[in-house]
Amino acid sequence: MSEASVLTYQVTNLPSQGITLEGDISFAALDIDADERFSYPQPLFFELKLAPLGPDVLVTGKLHAVISCICDRCDSPGELAIATDDVCHRYKNVAGQVLDLTTDIREDILIAFPQSYHCSESCQGLCPSCGQNLNQGPCRCNDKEADSSKGA
Repeated sequence: MSEASVLTYQVTNLPSQGITLEGDISFAALDIDADERFSYPQPLFFELKLAPLGPDVLVTGKLHAVISCICDRCDSPGELAIATDDVCHRYKNVAGQVLDLTTDIREDILIAFPQSYHCSESCQGLCPSCGQNLNQGPCRCNDKEADSSKGA
């Protein structure tokens, strides 16, 4: 069984109480590639309930993962737990079909990604002049500017 098939289900005789799909899937199988800001050392965990709704199927559940991020202020690496517990999709007239949840699950987790990541609330970032990480100590730029203004 391929990894992507863990998010597929043949909708035939779905029990009235529904079924639960639980497991994990790599970000690569979801077509989410690492880039300069994010990487994925662990797979995405999912717990999804598929319930019949007449000729339709209602999918609800939750997703979570730990991703590696680069701080937008200081360029330091860190880890961030991302999660969503409000997965909800209705698939119409899917009786007898193979239901593939991959695309919708991919979108659900991407929505949970941060717009920006900071290693801490108090992150001071990098000096715009010399690039010194100000969380690790002050830079010498202010001293040099002060010295040059004294000579003027």
